[in-house]
Amino acid sequence: MNYPAVAFHLLVAAAWSDGELHPAEALILAQYLQRLDLSVEEKRKLLEYLQIRPAADTSRVWLEEVQAAQAEPALRRELAAALKLVVAADGRVVPEETQLIEDLRHALEASDPPSLLGRFKRWLRRLTGRAT
Repeated sequence: MNYPAVAFHLLVAAAWSDGELHPAEALILAQYLQRLDLSVEEKRKLLEYLQIRPAADTSRVWLEEVQAAQAEPALRRELAAALKLVVAADGRVVPEETQLIEDLRHALEASDPPSLLGRFKRWLRRLTGRAT
């Protein structure tokens, strides 16, 4: 699955995380979908996904997919901004939505290529069997 589709799935899961899809959230998602560089058929399938309430833990799956995709920084910033817009669109942000934003931030930071110092610390942990 490509990054735009994964990002859209995560946004849909976020919109539904408070138990309902508010019309303002659906509008933002529809606008986001139109901007994606996808075929008409792919957009149609994603629009269908928007109408189905995902399972409660679906956002965790999509967070892992976003992290694994290792998208370029501009796309990651766009996704983070879109997520904030979606969860705030209905005028209230519930704790689950706040946690999802924080989890996305961590996932995106973790998908950055490790620095030389980070690689050295991991090597040292493996060598010594202890945290550094």
